[in-house]
Amino acid sequence: MIKLIITMTGKSFSPKAKWNGIGEERKSFADKAAAMQWLDETYGKAKRAPMYVDAPEGAAIQIGYVIGFRSGGQYWLQQDWIEFRECKSMVLDNG
Repeated sequence: MIKLIITMTGKSFSPKAKWNGIGEERKSFADKAAAMQWLDETYGKAKRAPMYVDAPEGAAIQIGYVIGFRSGGQYWLQQDWIEFRECKSMVLDNG
């Protein structure tokens, strides 16, 4: 199962405005293809940039996307930071 963790940030269009957290959402999908399809359907052609994290060896690995768009009128900018996580069930030993 794939889980998307979506952290929503926003700011006014003013150059002096700062980005603020405006919410978080989690969505689950059967596989990566279903998650990517949801991204395409939800965000359409909004500007998409890769999101990276440093691996223990020092290399950067892509873990998701930052998607930017205008929301709530022309004076509001929003960026959604979308992280992909693989979730697996674990076996509990009840003994």
